[in-house]
Order: sequence, then C-alpha cells, then structure tokens
Amino acid sequence: MKKKLLNQAMKAMTNPTVQKVISHEKTQKAFASAFKTTYAVKKQIDDTKADVAKKLNLATSDDLRSMKRELDRLQRQVERLKKEKKARATAETAEKS
Repeated sequence: MKKKLLNQAMKAMTNPTVQKVISHEKTQKAFASAFKTTYAVKKQIDDTKADVAKKLNLATSDDLRSMKRELDRLQRQVERLKKEKKARATAETAEKS
C-alpha cells in the first residue's frame, strides 16, 4: 500500500498543474508551516511521555536503547575475555608439554 501511494504521488508530481501549485510561494509556506507544526507537536508529545515516564519511574525507549547498547558492549567484552582465557590456557598447556 505504501509503495502504491508513493507511485501515485510520483505520478501526480509530473502533472503540470500540480507542479504549478507546489511551486507557488503560498503553498510552500503552508507546507513549511505544516511540517514545523508537526515537529512541534511531536516534540511536545515526546517531552510529555518522557516526563510521565520519569514521574512514574518507568523506563523510556531511550533508556531501553541505552541499556541494550551497554548489554551488547558487555557481551562483547565477556566473549573477548573468554577467548583470552582460552588462549592463556592453551599456551600454558603447550608450555607444560
């Protein structure tokens, strides 16, 4: 469905009437205003969600993302330490032989 809508939008963009409307200064200002308003509303919602999560002592998606990165880093460190331990054990065994 998304692909179909994108194809229809691209087809509409080739229409001279649509190009004329889009290139009009008032239309461009309206689009800019709509994007600015959308961004402001999204930011306000995100800020409110973060505030509510903090007040309720809940983890936010940013907190979870951060914890996942830290967990991944720690898992890599554990794997590296296991390899180093195995290499030391192999070297010690070779020295004893």
